[in-house]
Amino acid sequence: MVRVQNILEWLDAHAPFRLAAGWDRCGLQVGDPTAAVDRVLVALDPSLETISEAEQLGCQCLVTHHPLFLKPLDAVRVDQFPGGLVARALRSGVNLVAAHTNLDVARAGTNDTLAEMLSLTSLQPLEVDPSLCHEELYAGLGRIGLLPCAVPLKAFAEEVQRVSNGARARVVGDPSRPVLRVALCTGSGGSLVELAAKAGVDVYLTGDIKYHEAQRALEEGMALVDMGHFASERIIVAPVAEVLRARASLGELELEVFTASREEDPFWML
Repeated sequence: MVRVQNILEWLDAHAPFRLAAGWDRCGLQVGDPTAAVDRVLVALDPSLETISEAEQLGCQCLVTHHPLFLKPLDAVRVDQFPGGLVARALRSGVNLVAAHTNLDVARAGTNDTLAEMLSLTSLQPLEVDPSLCHEELYAGLGRIGLLPCAVPLKAFAEEVQRVSNGARARVVGDPSRPVLRVALCTGSGGSLVELAAKAGVDVYLTGDIKYHEAQRALEEGMALVDMGHFASERIIVAPVAEVLRARASLGELELEVFTASREEDPFWML
């Protein structure tokens, strides 16, 4: 029999929770570690939509990349966020588990997944925390790598859209500019714009780029592709689901693992 604690152990073996940023909140956020689980739903966000889908599928556990809450709660009120979702999950017996920044910096995590989808080679981290370098599964934040061959910036942006199932990319730079050396960081990577520029890359791929960050990139002679926060991290859902299936199979344990099918990017474009 699989229990919530097993799910936590399998995620920890893949992307240790101790690798998470100090401000982050990973692991079991709502629920009972001893609860039995025979069905799991994997999603990007813990939301009314994904909790509802978990309920309809008969899942006892919802594993997400983003945590439901990052700061201590002053109150848990069912008429307010996030208390309403906490109450809904508890009533439905859906245990909420998050694997967030630990998955961002781990080998085979969010950044390696995106780099592999773009066929980048000669990978190295964009940013490294020296205090974690002794960790075997630590790979740093972001990636720097080479495309198979130089392509125009527009063609690179189109490839990003293709591998992310049509994400509406925003692009900074000359569309005809050739790009070969790429830096990337899934999620909100605006704070690493200068680091990417100093690394001498042709283009930096991330999400949630702000106006002044775009201007700074232009001044540094670097192109940007903003594929959006949702699209850059939704790519990890299927790999996490496969990790859980493989771990259960290895232990000859019965576990059905589903990937969320109804969650969408909250932004839409005219």
